[in-house]
Amino acid sequence: MKSFLGILFCGGRGVRLGTITEYISKPFVPVYDRPVFMYPLSQLEASRQVSDIVILTNDENDAKLRQTGCRTIIQDDAQVSNMFDGLAYVRKVTGDSRPAVLMPCDNISEIVVDNVIDVFEDEKPDIAISIRSVASREKLREMGVFDSETGTMEYRPENPKTRWGVIAPYVVSQEVGSAGATEEIINSHRVSWIEYEGVWFDIGDPESLALANSAILGHVREQNTGPEVGISRRNCI
Repeated sequence: MKSFLGILFCGGRGVRLGTITEYISKPFVPVYDRPVFMYPLSQLEASRQVSDIVILTNDENDAKLRQTGCRTIIQDDAQVSNMFDGLAYVRKVTGDSRPAVLMPCDNISEIVVDNVIDVFEDEKPDIAISIRSVASREKLREMGVFDSETGTMEYRPENPKTRWGVIAPYVVSQEVGSAGATEEIINSHRVSWIEYEGVWFDIGDPESLALANSAILGHVREQNTGPEVGISRRNCI
């Protein structure tokens, strides 16, 4: 079984959250009963194939995040502006060139990391991702948008051409590791994807934060279980 490096990205400043991050750092913004970073960290920890986890952070959060027991690396903001920059930075600092699983700190879903890894292992792409139908064009303008017909991606497009948003985790090969724009890296590598139909929240703005808290609280009250996952198909280009 191949060993994967998990990377959790906690170095962002949470600018879109407005005044909230004047009082609490983005990874520690509470969603229901825990800080938001704990949701994706738990997904990485649940993987059978992620053997080590690195948290890419900033000097403000480093001491607290080290309490998770994971290795932390303080990023150089001049070199890191997206997850692929962060991947390149982690590889440069650690010398670790293993395939990696990239997770942002502010996404909540019930995607099973090992399901995406299975696609990566079965189909041998450079990158494996999940895509999800997103009804809000405003939300699509704030994220990666994937065209399954052409296999191309746009990051924060002004006029989204499809309804498919890219949802982390990204599972990437040893060959993927250079800094650069997200869409340029995606479009220069072979990509496989899973269509994900489950719950997803991107805690990037106050409205999304309020919606996530309300939805999770309501779900817990009604069923006392986590949201269900729906993975309907896999595809490859």
